Amino acid sequence: MRTLILNSSNIIAGSNNSALIYRFPSGSITLHKGQKLALASLTMYYSTFNITASQNNNAFNYVWVDGSVNQVLFPDGFYDASAINNFLHFTMVQNRHFLVDSLGNFVYFITITTNPSAYALEVNTFVMSSPIALASGWVLPSGATWVIPTGGIVPVLQILANAFRDIIGFSTGYYPTGSPTFAIANIAGVPPAQVQTPTYTTTQTFLSLTVPQITPLSSYILTCNLINNNYAVPNNLMYCFSPQGAFGSQFTIAPSGQLSFINIQEGQYDRFVVAFTDQLNQPVKIQDPNIVILLIITDADDDITKKVR
Repeated sequence: MRTLILNSSNIIAGSNNSALIYRFPSGSITLHKGQKLALASLTMYYSTFNITASQNNNAFNYVWVDGSVNQVLFPDGFYDASAINNFLHFTMVQNRHFLVDSLGNFVYFITITTNPSAYALEVNTFVMSSPIALASGWVLPSGATWVIPTGGIVPVLQILANAFRDIIGFSTGYYPTGSPTFAIANIAGVPPAQVQTPTYTTTQTFLSLTVPQITPLSSYILTCNLINNNYAVPNNLMYCFSPQGAFGSQFTIAPSGQLSFINIQEGQYDRFVVAFTDQLNQPVKIQDPNIVILLIITDADDDITKKVR
């Protein structure tokens, strides 16, 4: 058996750290029928973003109490439910779309949170009116150009026809809704006397309609052009594994027991390529290039039934 190691020095430029090339140091070699390849171990960081422009899942809108439509546009990155809510509030701060309490705390009128018992995300929109603000001691932030409505208005979350709806599990449309379902709860009139149709007098709460897919990536597929796996699609499939731990953490995949050896395609090679895709065999971007892959190539007469300790 022969052991081969690939690391960051083997990464192919322009591959988003998802393809590595190994050049045999002795030049071209011949691989024969009966030789096999297996993954012995892999160490990497979980560094694939879940929200990006290229995945078309990086934007939604909200309608403020003055009827203005405002975009929430995420920079490429990894966002869990808390980070999604934080970036929504960051955008609202930039737009001065919040109130300030007597202690200087910011009061927001849309939140996105987890609801663990329902295995869902939860959207809440809160009623704003001048009587409520007066009674609570809330005032406009410095620099705000809108006015607090006289009557009760709730801001509206708008989910666009893009892949962000899969991230949070909501259908395209408005929350809260008007008529028909998912149409906008319209805000019309001249502030501060604007009117919302229908009228809402209490907090509106919505649970995701499908299971949120916070990250589109559920598994990495590892392929190698040396092998011919007749029972797999793609036929160069070497291994499949899920990212481990929290985003940004290092993890190691080390198959226990007997390794999964796969037949090598016989022929002459001076190099081979190992590549990562997602569970749909689509290209994947890996931010951190610190990757170490340990492979084992057998000779035709090697005993591959030995256990790995």
